[in-house]
Amino acid sequence: MKLRSVNLEHFRSYKELNLKIKDTKIVLLTGINGIGKTNLLEAISFLSPGKGFKNSKLDEVINTKSNKNSSSIFFVIENGNNKNEIGISLSNEIINNKSLNRKTIFINGKKIKRQSDLPNLISLVWLTPEMDIFFRTNSLFRRKFVDRCIFNLNPNYLNYLKIYEKNLKERAKILKDSVEEDFYYVYGKNKEKDLWLKKVEERIVAEGIKIYLERIKFVNDFNSLSNSFENFPKIEIFLKGDIEQILKNEKLEKVNKFYIEKLFESRKLDSIKGSISYGPNKSDLKVLFLKKKLLAEKCSTGEQKIILISLIIQFCKLMNKNNKSPILLLDEIVAHLDEKIKLHLLNELKALGNQIWMSGADINLFPKLNNDKEVLNLKIEDLIKQ
Repeated sequence: MKLRSVNLEHFRSYKELNLKIKDTKIVLLTGINGIGKTNLLEAISFLSPGKGFKNSKLDEVINTKSNKNSSSIFFVIENGNNKNEIGISLSNEIINNKSLNRKTIFINGKKIKRQSDLPNLISLVWLTPEMDIFFRTNSLFRRKFVDRCIFNLNPNYLNYLKIYEKNLKERAKILKDSVEEDFYYVYGKNKEKDLWLKKVEERIVAEGIKIYLERIKFVNDFNSLSNSFENFPKIEIFLKGDIEQILKNEKLEKVNKFYIEKLFESRKLDSIKGSISYGPNKSDLKVLFLKKKLLAEKCSTGEQKIILISLIIQFCKLMNKNNKSPILLLDEIVAHLDEKIKLHLLNELKALGNQIWMSGADINLFPKLNNDKEVLNLKIEDLIKQ
C-alpha cells in the first residue's frame, strides 16, 4: 500500500501543495524546524478515522491566512494493481451562531457515511514526539493506542466501541436522573428506571465482552510474533484489568455474570462519581521488557523510547502478516537516538517493505538512506517555493 500523490489546500501552513510520489519505499521530509514537516504528516494521518495524529479541532487545521472555512486533502493510493482516490474536506461552519466542524470523506468521488470504512481501504501507523509520554501518562492514552491498532486489523471494532460508548452515556444519564433527591442512586426507589438500567447494563456487557475478546486476541497475536529486532528490547504486552483476569481462567458465561453483578453493585458509587467503575474503559496496556523483567514504566526515559519504537515496529509486522501493509508516519523518530541504535532502526525499517514517511531536520540524520535509489528526499523549503 503506497501513497502516489498528496494534494493540500489551505491546510495548516500550506496554502497549496502538490506532490507526486513514484515507486518509492521511503519518503524523507527534511527542513528547518517550523517549516511544515509535521503538518504534512498530520495531513496524511487524516486518512485514518478521527482527527489526525494530533487529535486537533478541525477548525485549527485550516490555514489562517487563506480566509477560507475549510481545508481540502486529496490522495491517490495504490494497493497492488488497484488505485483509489480519496478526498477529505475539513470544514468549520457557523450554524445558528454555533461552530460546527465536519470531516467529509469521498472515495473515488462518492461520499461515504462512516469513517470506519477508511481502514478497509488504507491503514496507517504513526509515531510522533508527543507519544514519548506513552508510558508515563494515564491509561486512556494507551487504551486508545490499542483500540487504534485493533480497528486497523478489524474495522468492525470501531462499531463495538461506538455502541459501548452510547450505552455508557445512557446509563450515566439514568443514574444522574436518579440522584436528585438522595444525592446517589437507591435501588428499588424507581422500578421503571431499575428495569431500564438492567437492560442498558446488559447491552454494555454484551458490547464490553466483544471489546475484551478483540483486545485479548490482539495481545495474543502480537506476542506470537518472533521478536528479532536487533539491538532493540524484546517485549511482551498484556492488558491489566479486573475482567481481563477473570477471562483468562473462566468461561464466558461466568464472566458475563460477574460483569453484570459488578455493574449492579457499583450503581451507587457510579451515580456519585458520574462514571463507570468496571469495563474495558478501565483497562490498561502493560509492556514488559523481557531482558530486565521490568515493566516499561519502570525503565529509563531512553529505554522507554526504544521500547515504544519496538512496539510500533512489531505492530507493523503484525499488520503485514494480516495483509494490511500499513503506511508508516514517523515524525522525528531518529532524534536523540545514538548512532548504533539509529543504524539498526533504519535497517529494520528498510527490511519491512512498507512505504514509510519520515521527518528530520537534515538528510544527514538518516545514514544509509542518503543517495539510496528507493529513498525520496523532499526538502520542504523547495516544495513551498514551487
